[in-house]
Amino acid sequence: NSFEDQKSDTLINNSINLEQQTTPWNIEALGIDIKKVTNSKNRKVKIAVIDSGIYKEHEDLYGVIVKEFNAINQDEQVIDEFGHGTAIAGIIGGLNNEIGVVGIATNIEIYDVKVLDKYGRGDVRDLITAIDWCIEQNIDIINISFGYQTESVELKSAIDRAVDEGIILVAAAGNTYGFGVDYPARYDSVISISSVNKELKRPTSAARGKIDFVAPGTDILTTNNNGNYSYFNGTSFATAHATGIIALILQDRDISKTDIISTLIDNVLDLGEEGYDREYGHGLLQIN
Repeated sequence: NSFEDQKSDTLINNSINLEQQTTPWNIEALGIDIKKVTNSKNRKVKIAVIDSGIYKEHEDLYGVIVKEFNAINQDEQVIDEFGHGTAIAGIIGGLNNEIGVVGIATNIEIYDVKVLDKYGRGDVRDLITAIDWCIEQNIDIINISFGYQTESVELKSAIDRAVDEGIILVAAAGNTYGFGVDYPARYDSVISISSVNKELKRPTSAARGKIDFVAPGTDILTTNNNGNYSYFNGTSFATAHATGIIALILQDRDISKTDIISTLIDNVLDLGEEGYDREYGHGLLQIN
């Protein structure tokens, strides 16, 4: 039972060297005041990025990753050969350090968990192993920026175990071109994220159906696995924004998953049809 990273997540151009720190459009769309966020000295939030690994030597991620786990081969070091996990990590927690880009949440610890190989493919058994490891580490949020169309009973059990421990799971709805949402985002207990572009419209590639929220997922400038920066597209990258926003909320108060959802709903920008709809969910995530 194998799965693939988002079919149409795309890397737009290979590598940009940024002379000075820039605040990308997507950070502004979320209503984030970087100065205020950076000054938060409250509790550290533990985030697991279950993905292809993270390039830890990146100047914008240095010191953010506190622990790693290779679920594919537990004896091997985690190296991001695919480039996906490093991009996700930069959106969530890129350092506010006068270089490169700036991530959403600064007061975090990222746990780097590898389940995707160099082709962006993975096995459900490895994902289950990864989730169980996250439970042992007392993780606050698990970011799953990939999915697949077939259901796995064993995976559902692992997700239930994580939820029972109070872990918040955030997953990509998928680039299914308007068809149904991928698993595990399709599960009620997982927060499902789809994407919008700069015009705050759903790209044709994004899934429809069980969508909880949308976040920026087009032309996203973030860290890449060769130490520079690239633009990326896809619901994977929208998911990372949601994880960052939830981390900001958790920094300030210790609240349950149910309370997180209602807090997020209270702060959304409603898009599409009035109220909840199957393209934009409750709306665009924003932080006040």
